Amino acid sequence: MMSPMWCAVVCCAFVSGHRQSQSRASDAADSHVPFQEFGSGGGSQRYIEQIKDHHLEHGAPAHPLHSTRENVRHGELGAAKFTVEMAKPTQPFSHFFETSVGSGHMSLTLRADWREHVTMAARDLGVKHIRGHGLLDDDMSVSLKYGQHAFYNVDSLVDFLASVGMRPIFELSFMPSWLTSGNHTVCHYKGNVDPPTNFSAWGELIGALGQHLVDKYGEDTAAEFFFEVWNEPNDNFWKGTQEQYWQLYTEAALGLKKASPRLQVGGPATNSPEAWLSDFVDYCRNNSVPFDFISTHAYSSCAMAGLGSVPKVAKQIESARAVLNNATNGLGARPPWLITEFGANCGQGIGEPGAAQFPSAIHDMIDQASYTIAAINTLAGDGEPQALSYWAVSDVFEESFFPVHNESFHGAFGLINLHGIPKPTYRAYQLLHETGNEQVTVTGPPPPNATGTCGVPVVGEDVWGGDVSSSVYNVASVADCCQLCIAVPTCDVATYHPNEHACAFKQWATRLNTTSNKDRTSVNVTKTPLTNDELCAKNTGVLAVLNGSANATHVDILVYNHAAFVDPIVECTLTVDVPTGGADKMADLGAATVQRIDEDHANPLAAWIAMGTPDYTTAEQNAALLRASTLVVEKLSDVASSVGATSFTFSAPPHSVAAVRVPLK
Repeated sequence: MMSPMWCAVVCCAFVSGHRQSQSRASDAADSHVPFQEFGSGGGSQRYIEQIKDHHLEHGAPAHPLHSTRENVRHGELGAAKFTVEMAKPTQPFSHFFETSVGSGHMSLTLRADWREHVTMAARDLGVKHIRGHGLLDDDMSVSLKYGQHAFYNVDSLVDFLASVGMRPIFELSFMPSWLTSGNHTVCHYKGNVDPPTNFSAWGELIGALGQHLVDKYGEDTAAEFFFEVWNEPNDNFWKGTQEQYWQLYTEAALGLKKASPRLQVGGPATNSPEAWLSDFVDYCRNNSVPFDFISTHAYSSCAMAGLGSVPKVAKQIESARAVLNNATNGLGARPPWLITEFGANCGQGIGEPGAAQFPSAIHDMIDQASYTIAAINTLAGDGEPQALSYWAVSDVFEESFFPVHNESFHGAFGLINLHGIPKPTYRAYQLLHETGNEQVTVTGPPPPNATGTCGVPVVGEDVWGGDVSSSVYNVASVADCCQLCIAVPTCDVATYHPNEHACAFKQWATRLNTTSNKDRTSVNVTKTPLTNDELCAKNTGVLAVLNGSANATHVDILVYNHAAFVDPIVECTLTVDVPTGGADKMADLGAATVQRIDEDHANPLAAWIAMGTPDYTTAEQNAALLRASTLVVEKLSDVASSVGATSFTFSAPPHSVAAVRVPLK
C-alpha cells in the first residue's frame, strides 16, 4: 500500500485530472458542513487560501510574518525549566545529520554557483556526501547507446566533491532516452521514469559506471561512494511495477558488484520511512541479491496538516526503525539506514498552488530552523538513522522551473538562496556542526496531557481526507475513538468504523468530502486549550553536547521553541540549570556566549521583506542580506535576564533557536 506521504518533487509530475477531481471534492465538502469549525483549523484554512491567492498573482507564496499569524500568541508569556545533568554519564552524539545533503538534478552540479554553495556547506556544515536526481539523464551525456558511455561529467562532479572533502551518493536515475520503454517524464528537466526496454542493457550501463569509477579512482575511494537505485519507485517517479523495480535493482546491484564487491549499493529510496522496507529486504534475502544499505525518505507533511510537526516525522521514523529491525533480524550486523531526503514539507513554494502538495514558504523561514534542532534532538540516540539528508542544499534547483518572481526567497528547498545567502536552517545546521560528540542528559517539564470534550456522534457520517495520523485498530467504541483523537495533534474530528473497530483521525479544515456511510460514525472533538506554561512545556527543548568525553573545554546548550506551523506557540521564559558535574565539569556561566536565530537574528527573509520584497535583488541588497543572515556571538549576560553561578534565565521567542556555549573550568 502506498504511503500518503508524497515525494518532495511530485508536483513536477502532477496529473491535471487528479487535480481537477480534488477540486470537485473540495467544492462538495463546502456544501455539506455537519461539524463546527474551530481551533487552528479555521486559521489554517484561511492561510491556505491566502497562500493560493498570492501564488496565483505573484508566482510564489506569501511569507507570513509572525505578527500576522494568529497561532503565534503575541504578548503572551509562559515559563519552563530545564536541567543539564552534567554529573550523569554522556551518550555518543554521532552527527548523523552531516552524512549527506540533497541537491537538484545532476546537470546543475556543473554550474559554478551550485559548486560555490556546496563548498560553503562542506566548510560550515561538515556534510560528507551529496545526492541528487538525474545522473543518467541525457543532459548529463552519460550514455548514448549500448556499450557507448561517456563519464566526463560524472568525473567532473567526483573531482569537485573530492576537492571539498565530499563524496557522492549516486542516485541511479533516470532512464536514458535510448533505453526507455515509454515517454513518461517528471519535472521541468523531463527526467524519464519508464522501465528500460532491456534490463540487461540497464545492468551493463550501471556495471560500466562502476567499473569506470574503480579504474579511475581506485577501489578504496570508489568504496566510499554510495549507489542508490532510482528515486521513489512507489510514486510518480517510476511507471513500472514493484516487480519491475526489483529487476531494475537486481541488474544494477549485480553490475556494480561485478566491478567490485566493495561498491556500496542499496535502495529502495521510497517516499516515506516505512514504504517497501520489509518487501525490499525480503526480496533481496530470498533471491540472494546484494544490498549494503537501505534508503527511504521522511517529511513531516506535504500539506498544511502536520506542516513542521516534529512529533509526526519522528513517529514515522521510529515506526520504520522497528519495521527495519524486524525485517533484518538474522542478518548479523544491521545494514546502514540512510534517509536520503528529509524536511518539514515535501512541497516547495514554487509548486502548483492547486496541487496536492501545499506550496509552503517554510523553507525560507525561521520555523524550519527550530524544526531542525527539535528534530535532531528527538531522533538522536538509539535507533537513529545513519543519514538524515536535508533536502536540499541550494535554491539552484529547477524541478518546477526557476522562479519567475521573488527570486531571493520563493519557498524553494535550498539551505542557501540563489545568491549564496544562507537561510535560517543553514545556520541551524551550522550550530549543530559546531557541537561536540558527547550528548548530555537534559531533564525538563513533562509533556502536558491533552484534554477535551466530544460532541454528539453523527451516525452514518463519513469524513474523507484530512487524515492527520494513521488509523488505530482494536478500538472498542466511538467514545474511545474520540479520546484517542484528543491526544493527536490537529485532530478535531474522529471517525469510527464499528465493523472494523478502527478509529481515523481527521482535521476538518483539510477534509476532501463528507458522505453517508452506515458503517461510519463521526464526532466533533473540542480540545481544551493548553495554558501558556503547558505550551512552553510542549514546545521548548534543550540539546546539550560536550566537546569531548574527557578534558572537555565547553558544553553547547541549544535551546529551541518550536511548534508545527499552525499550532499555538507563545514566548517562553526559560531557566536552564547547569549544576556542577565534578571538578572537570564546572560551568563558567559568566563567560558564556550565545548565538541566536529568530525573527530579529540570522533571518535574511525579514530583511528582504523590509526591502519591499524585490523580485530581483541588486549586489548591494544581496550584501545586506548576507549580513542579515550572519550568526552573531553575544555575551550571554547581555541577552539573559539573569545569569547565576549555576543557572541562567532568558526569553525564547516563538520558533527561535539559541545556542549557548558555556566554558568549563
